Amino acid sequence: MENLSIFSYLSLSFSFGLLSLLTPCVFPLIPITVSYFTKRQESENAKPLFDALLYSIGIILSFSIVGFVIAVLFGASGLNRLAANPYMNLIIALVFILFAFNLFGMFEILVSSSLLTRLSNFQSKNNLLSIWVMSFTFTLTTFTCTMPFIGTVLVSASKGEWFYPILGMLGYSFAFSIPFFLLALFPSAIKKLPRSGNWMVSFKIILGFLELAAALKFISNADLVFGWKILSREFFLVIWASLFIGVALYLFGVFYFSHEKKEEGKSALRIFAAIFFLAISLNFLTATNGRSLGELDAYLPPPSNQMSNTKLQDELVWLDNLELAKTEANKSGKKIFVDFTGYTCTNCRWMEQNIFPEADIKELLSRYILVRLYTDGEDKVHEDNQKYEEDKFGTIALPLYVGMDANEKVLNQFLGMTRDKEEYKKFLKGMLE
Repeated sequence: MENLSIFSYLSLSFSFGLLSLLTPCVFPLIPITVSYFTKRQESENAKPLFDALLYSIGIILSFSIVGFVIAVLFGASGLNRLAANPYMNLIIALVFILFAFNLFGMFEILVSSSLLTRLSNFQSKNNLLSIWVMSFTFTLTTFTCTMPFIGTVLVSASKGEWFYPILGMLGYSFAFSIPFFLLALFPSAIKKLPRSGNWMVSFKIILGFLELAAALKFISNADLVFGWKILSREFFLVIWASLFIGVALYLFGVFYFSHEKKEEGKSALRIFAAIFFLAISLNFLTATNGRSLGELDAYLPPPSNQMSNTKLQDELVWLDNLELAKTEANKSGKKIFVDFTGYTCTNCRWMEQNIFPEADIKELLSRYILVRLYTDGEDKVHEDNQKYEEDKFGTIALPLYVGMDANEKVLNQFLGMTRDKEEYKKFLKGMLE
């Protein structure tokens, strides 16, 4: 870091922030943000621009201050463990479920009358607090995918370097907040549209179903870390398909919610949307046989008959102990390939589903002694794996792929995910040569 100018480092951190927007964890936050600010802007005293600014500033502060403080107090590994903590994932899932029920009109999230009285003259402060809580929740939900950059800069913070980590987090979080600033403004455009009909209520109900689908991902994270093995890939897809079938049936008018006004006939747009959601649900159901869903596979837990969401499990042997791998490497003369991964790592799942199954990649991997080290579990072995990654490689980012010999001499390493198969193939082949 010290070899970079301040401008270069800030530009690099800003670029990483933009790249992080392409990671799988970010996508569920889009309907969450829209639904949250749609609800806020129903108030006569709504201030869309002010709220959007507070939200984006809250994201920046959450990433820059909260993450930095956690790294200093608990070490960089503490931040990663917070993001993967099963209880935290269950809490986030509960928040999403409550928001969904609120959008369904089952209850209203209200502040007590006594508190409203005390805060009547401090409405702006109340807005600041509520929006900051929302931005903090947003930050926690994206930690899993954003750690490839955050983990690296926070390791330097835990080692006593202050200026660059703060600068890096500010640049990173500013870039990361830009589209969500625009999303927070989006409901203001909806307010200007005609109010006739029941379309706004229907829009919020659809968002409620999407929030339930997002909540299932965080429940799955807890399930994987706890080792319950309840939510397999197949069961997960069935639940997602059921939710989307529910959306389709609702749009077709099969059922209504109590606070809605029933309408005679259905618009062409509503029918088209219903068919669209029905097609998605059928796509999920037909993928329960193991068919790849492409980008969406990053969200899914392992199939019921596998410990890892990768087709390689049936063809290649993955060890879970580096010492055993070193012993095997000494016997065979092979080099070691270490996959630092996590139960809740969506980027890891994407790599396992979209890069590892390629025939030429599998052939290259078969020449190594393969080790898969999980770093985000609750057991001591997972803590040791994470500590080893941090101490030896200076990062806690996932995924991290490392080639080494039997004496742990590092041949090369590959940080994060890539969509370029040839780039990854070159990485594997280069260490063998």
